[in-house]
Amino acid sequence: MATATRRTAKVDRAATKAPSGGALRVEVYQENSGRHSWHLTTGDGRNLARSCESFALRGDAEREAGQIRRFTAGAEA
Repeated sequence: MATATRRTAKVDRAATKAPSGGALRVEVYQENSGRHSWHLTTGDGRNLARSCESFALRGDAEREAGQIRRFTAGAEA
């Protein structure tokens, strides 16, 4: 059974434009288990990707999210 998640503070928004005209966002959130994950969403809220693993430390999830931001810079959804 999947663990429900709750969002905490958002990480900054990526400056990439999606076809819908909104920016792609990479957000780090805390799961109910206390671990941290990230997801990539479009400006209109569609989920495009999420982390395959969760991280014990928020900083580790943010570091990974930073990698995703660099990979998606200039990309279109």
